[in-house]
Amino acid sequence: MGEEINLYIFRSAGAWTLDRNYNIGEYNIYQLPDFTEFDGIILDVNSIHQREQYGCGAASWEYLISAARQSGKPVLSLANRIEGFYYVGIDNYAAMLPMMEHVFYEHGCRNFWFVMGPRDNYENGQRMQAVIDFLKERNVPCGEERFFCESFEIKSGYRGFLKLHQMHGQLPQAVICANDEIAVGVCKAAAERGFSVPEDFIVTGFDNFDKAAYFSPRITTVDQKQEMLVEKSMELFLHIWNGEPVEECYYTETECVFWDSCGCPADVETDLAAYVRRNVLMEAELAGQDEEIKMLEYELLYCKTPEEVYGKILKGIPSMQCEDMFLVLDEKIEDFQSVAGDGLEDIVNLCGNGRFHEIGYPGRMKKICIDPESGKIKMETQSRKRLFSSLDKEKGGREYLFLPFHFSQYTVGYMVIINSLYLMEKRYLNKLMSTIMTGMENFYRNKRLEYINRELEEISMRDAMTGLYNRLGYQNQACRIFRECKEKDRNLSIVFLDMDRLKYMNDTFGHECGDLAIKVTARAILRYCPDDAVAIRMGGDEFLIVLSKLGTEEITELVNSIRADICARAKLLDFPCELSISAGSIDTDMRCSKELDDYVREADEIMYQEKSARKRQRE
Repeated sequence: MGEEINLYIFRSAGAWTLDRNYNIGEYNIYQLPDFTEFDGIILDVNSIHQREQYGCGAASWEYLISAARQSGKPVLSLANRIEGFYYVGIDNYAAMLPMMEHVFYEHGCRNFWFVMGPRDNYENGQRMQAVIDFLKERNVPCGEERFFCESFEIKSGYRGFLKLHQMHGQLPQAVICANDEIAVGVCKAAAERGFSVPEDFIVTGFDNFDKAAYFSPRITTVDQKQEMLVEKSMELFLHIWNGEPVEECYYTETECVFWDSCGCPADVETDLAAYVRRNVLMEAELAGQDEEIKMLEYELLYCKTPEEVYGKILKGIPSMQCEDMFLVLDEKIEDFQSVAGDGLEDIVNLCGNGRFHEIGYPGRMKKICIDPESGKIKMETQSRKRLFSSLDKEKGGREYLFLPFHFSQYTVGYMVIINSLYLMEKRYLNKLMSTIMTGMENFYRNKRLEYINRELEEISMRDAMTGLYNRLGYQNQACRIFRECKEKDRNLSIVFLDMDRLKYMNDTFGHECGDLAIKVTARAILRYCPDDAVAIRMGGDEFLIVLSKLGTEEITELVNSIRADICARAKLLDFPCELSISAGSIDTDMRCSKELDDYVREADEIMYQEKSARKRQRE
């Protein structure tokens, strides 16, 4: 056609699983585009389950239809008739009638079963209506008891045959199936029960995929000529953009293909050897890709930094053969420490509590790619709209495949693969994305857990009343610092503090008064301790400060500052009695064999001497 058109494809795998939370994350990709920015919209919603029990499909369906309708752009719907949109695809109703005529007139069938797809699927509904209308016009029974409707999968055909056979107790003359997959399932179930197709009954399918041509028996089917969809779609858009009149429906051609499953001689012979050869080569290709995915999965386990993770993801699959690819991620993906609230529950909830979006995307996101010149990871944070619209600067004739990136229902971004439309047909694409997302989520969770463990460890080492380190903090922090300084022959100062007359305050004014006195003392210690000091509540009214070695005057200044702060705070609070502390300090000598406990005892003894002297003065 000669037009340089950029194609933006937003793909989800929500229909591949019944996990509701996973589907929320998958379907959120449809929230990404602003449909008003495009010249035309193609909707293929057949892969979205409309029934809510399949997991949020109904909401995604409604959102897509509504957003496309409100865009004011021409909307083309593939294989689904949707009010207000153009339709491109086969006439499912008309395509089914020649098949019914063939089975009815050529083979004389009057007793039918029907194994069909989901009742809420447009294509399935049209095919069902065609067979019902055809048989009703000829007074042939086609009641509800002859139908089994489930999915378009092989297992649906298998279960459908078993259920209908159990219900009716005898075989029909023909089983009409909604697609080839179902037809294969029917043939499989029949063969396991000792029946033969077409000797015992006829089976027909629909679609003319490989399963129809190379199954035994080959499945009589309807060829949709799907390669015509793209051509018709582009043809329709060009007419619209040129202001030319167009029909609401653009139907593509169909053709019945009569093969072994209805007992007809095939008009076209299949080259089984070529099919096998092609599948052998495909399996070899898939094996190589599986090895790459396994290696990527393994390497992601040992990444230490986000940059390493990004590099493995963007460089780890050479066989993708795309022009370029990049990640666009929520900035919070590297914020392992932030919490949504202040409680422990907020810390432990790794992804939720508003950390990541469940619907839509954040206003600013981080684009991550490989710098073509240096080969290194390149990251830039921009507004989401600017990141998305910047692709329009590229020349036309390109394809951009947008894939959702999420941790269960929590959206963390998306991946863009450029000029890789062939990947849509590759079975390993979903496996690749699952491996990447799982690896990224494991990395994120591990980093978050490391932070949480540090936080929990810190909490366990803190005195609940004062916020100072407790005895466990003394063992883990103060003793660690002492060992490190001993190795470096760096001396420390040890200051032991004891509150005066705490027992008197508890007995006279109550424990609330005593607790307040402890908090006032701890607050003063925290205010005046150097940043590198470790302040500890050793128990009751005893406090310890371990800090880098200070001179005698500096220690005196530190203790006096704490005393002054305690005194001033007591006056401000209108405390019922005087607040004061006794102190003792000592410097370490790392050349001797003494341990920290030894110095603490010596500082305690010096403090006790001061306390005794202060007591004598009061008396």
